[in-house]
Amino acid sequence: MNFTDKHILILTSTNLACNPRCLKELRLMVDMKISVTVVAFNLHNWSTEREKELNNELPGINFQYLEGSRKNFFPWLLSSIFEKTGRILIPFFSSNLSLYALAVSKRSWLLLSWCRSSTVKPDLIIAHNAAAFYPAYWLAKKNKIPFALDIEDYHPGETIPATVKKGVSILMKNLIEKSTYASYGSPLIMQYCEKLLGVSNPCSFVINNFFPGSNFKDVVPVITEKIQLVWFSQNIDKGRGLEELLSVFVFFDDVFELTLIGNPIESFCSKEIEDKKGISIINSVHPTVLNKMIGQFDIGLAIEPGKDLNNTIALSNKILTYFQSGLFILASDTLAQQLFMQHHPGHGICSSLKKESLTHSFERLVKDKEQIRALRSKRFKNAAAFNWENESAVLKEKWEAIFQ
Repeated sequence: MNFTDKHILILTSTNLACNPRCLKELRLMVDMKISVTVVAFNLHNWSTEREKELNNELPGINFQYLEGSRKNFFPWLLSSIFEKTGRILIPFFSSNLSLYALAVSKRSWLLLSWCRSSTVKPDLIIAHNAAAFYPAYWLAKKNKIPFALDIEDYHPGETIPATVKKGVSILMKNLIEKSTYASYGSPLIMQYCEKLLGVSNPCSFVINNFFPGSNFKDVVPVITEKIQLVWFSQNIDKGRGLEELLSVFVFFDDVFELTLIGNPIESFCSKEIEDKKGISIINSVHPTVLNKMIGQFDIGLAIEPGKDLNNTIALSNKILTYFQSGLFILASDTLAQQLFMQHHPGHGICSSLKKESLTHSFERLVKDKEQIRALRSKRFKNAAAFNWENESAVLKEKWEAIFQ
């Protein structure tokens, strides 16, 4: 089917470098020959150079970047005032969706301002991140076109101020039902959103954050005497479960080697890592390079602290990357990770982050060392059907149905 005359508008309150899920959707649209406009934000952080690279890699995309910082002072000031005002007025205007949108994030107002001044009339609008939900709905309603919500996180379950939590809950409760479809980042996120709505939405579906299968190879890592553990994140920092992990690792540094991949935060690393044996750090690398690099390790550490409800029911890129690589997984026992491991027996074990439980899990990994290594290729083959190519098929079908 030819979609060269079709146009999708993506609204996001971050950018593509910070949102791999949004980027994968965009690449899928490009493959389908769909015309795309992306409205995102200049973030002025580590992602700036990567965002420039992505712009160069995707020359046919119409990128529109908004300024969310003080660099564009007057819009920033206005958006900040509207955000604070919205949070104050929420208790007095229970049915005003635009007010809830302002309370959720100042970037909602900036996106809404862009929508009001824009002449673009796409065939579909897709909103990524909560701050983009209401602007997408507003523009879709104005132009009588469909809009969709991608819900990668359960926002009412995040650690956010109570007024913001109420605002995003009301927005989601109203807009999910009005959307052409809502896609979710994990089965439990979909379940909790439908519980919030009080009704099962037939237009909802789960899109797990699997990566392209071509990113992974059934490699045979160099066999070392010590078991090779790996953990990665954007930042190597506190509050990610590393403190609990490292407190137990020190008793096993004669049998394990641990590699941490990410941007090392000095205050954390100097306190928790510097004086410990058997730990090495690799600075953040390109996601594709990371996916290929992970294959050289034995065991992936999917350590989530369960810091809030969203962290408990979301599936991280970590656990999916380890799974697709064929690594054995040691996962903390959040609800989402327990469910995932139940669906994929033989791919790993779950543990609480309590010292006794982690110690028992480390002892089990040592005991099962040879079996873990021997079954690596089998795990890789079992995971081969779980990739972005297959996962995204439901999106293609949905877009094709909308464009007919």
